[in-house]
Amino acid sequence: MPWIVSAYQFKIGRHGRISHSLMALFFLLIAVCGFAGCNDVSTAPAPPSGPGPLTITTTTLPNGTANQPYATTVGGSGGITPYTWSVTPSLPVNLTFDQTTGAITGIPTAQGTSSHTFSLHDSSSPVQTAQQSLSLTINSAPVPPTITTPSLPNGAVGQAYNQTLQATGGTGALTWSIVAGGFPQNLNLNSSTGVISGTPTAAGTSAFTVRVADTAGQADTQALSILINAPTPPTITTTTLPGGTVSQPYSQPLQATGGTGTLVWSLPVGSLPANLALSPAGTISGTPTNTGTSNFTVKVTDAISQSDTQPLSIMISAATSPLEITTTSLPDGKRNQFYSATLAASGGTTPYTWSVTPALPAGLTLASTTGVISGTPTAASNSDYNFTVRDSTNQATTKKLHLRIRN
Repeated sequence: MPWIVSAYQFKIGRHGRISHSLMALFFLLIAVCGFAGCNDVSTAPAPPSGPGPLTITTTTLPNGTANQPYATTVGGSGGITPYTWSVTPSLPVNLTFDQTTGAITGIPTAQGTSSHTFSLHDSSSPVQTAQQSLSLTINSAPVPPTITTPSLPNGAVGQAYNQTLQATGGTGALTWSIVAGGFPQNLNLNSSTGVISGTPTAAGTSAFTVRVADTAGQADTQALSILINAPTPPTITTTTLPGGTVSQPYSQPLQATGGTGTLVWSLPVGSLPANLALSPAGTISGTPTNTGTSNFTVKVTDAISQSDTQPLSIMISAATSPLEITTTSLPDGKRNQFYSATLAASGGTTPYTWSVTPALPAGLTLASTTGVISGTPTAASNSDYNFTVRDSTNQATTKKLHLRIRN
């Protein structure tokens, strides 16, 4: 402000006093400063505010389970960190409380409900404190799984094996595993169902330990074993074969017991009568064309190459006249009087075998080897009967005859 200074003259009197002009300049400068901004406080920073109120934000604690891991954190807000936590009374046995983080962790060992007062202290001065009463419930431990299968049945080489392991209790889905030993060859364990299955390929005893675990981490184990027996070889039980007749159809199945899987038949030695053949299923069939006796050996083999053999023979006879019953009628009989009549047949190959349907009148019988009807009828009758004769080559014929028994 040079114009202001040049407008006045600074004078100091002889006695050292400031002149009226200097005083006027001083007050003018103060006025100009005030109006120019010395009085402007709009951009000055606000004084710092104090810490907010300290609060425990957790209002409930999750339930726990005895013998199961437990973890939760009590939370707070406001105040000035870091915080310091405390709790009274002490938490249930085997649970710990982190005084820095407010974390509750551990594996509680006893069930029950307890009430606790949690205190939170901040780092402000003076220290703020907040408290919150919370209940903690520890539920009883779930029932652990228990394997109830005490033993397993035997198996056999080459035969399908299927056995389900059993267990009770547990929480959620059960998972099965083998923790020691091993299964017989080609047997496996389904971890979800507990089914042991497969087709064993070697004999012997296998010892192992199975384990079942639930979703809560509880488990049980059981020592078991499976005996796989050596396979039973097939045995041919057919020792003789019936004869046949030229130009007559022939069919005879061979029989065997034991063996593993499908049995397959073959003819390693000799040959069958002309026009007869042996099927892999074991049936000799065809229509023979020549007479004579054929000697041969049949063989049966199972799925694991076990086998048995049996020598056999078939006699083919010449064709005979057709089998027929030659009796044309039966004599009448009388009630309570002895009766006898003989049925006759021709053709075919003897011996014959006789039968009748329906049953003869009470007191009469038919001899199957001779065809003789005999006895003392005890009731009147006037009916038709079907008489059948069968020869040694299994040919058969039937004829209806009338039999009357008078009073």
